[in-house]
Amino acid sequence: MRATLVLTGAVVVAVLVQTTLGALVASVTEVVPNCMLVIAVYLGLRYRGVGGVVGAFMVGYTLDTFSGTLLGVHAAACTAAYVVAYLVGRTLRTEDGVPAMIVVFLAGLVYAVVAYGVVVLVDRAWPGWAFVVGRGLVEATLATLMTPWTFRFLGWERRLLGIA
Repeated sequence: MRATLVLTGAVVVAVLVQTTLGALVASVTEVVPNCMLVIAVYLGLRYRGVGGVVGAFMVGYTLDTFSGTLLGVHAAACTAAYVVAYLVGRTLRTEDGVPAMIVVFLAGLVYAVVAYGVVVLVDRAWPGWAFVVGRGLVEATLATLMTPWTFRFLGWERRLLGIA
């Protein structure tokens, strides 16, 4: 129950950061930093099993709800990012720092491909590989830069509620 509160609080803060401060960054990079991706990776590294998968799906679905895009695009992409983080976390120990940032970068690339893949399946509008790869690299890089702060915030919440 407490872990659910921690993740719910992190999702609320991430949505606020992504919708408010993201607009400032988007004016420069044309891409909004994806805080929810980092939370999905956190779930993949720390919560193994059905709870983690459902949590990653709900993180993506929350982003779908607030972003105004097709429902399911971010939910599928966050679930794919969870799977990447789960598979890496199952093999390697990636608690925090540079290893977690590398996992977020890889998951960010998968996230971009899955998100654009779902859009292509639904809307049949393919922007081209150059656009997807370029935008995916920028999104993954921004998410990677946000990883230490997001992981520290989640750790602070866990200590505050007596979980850690």
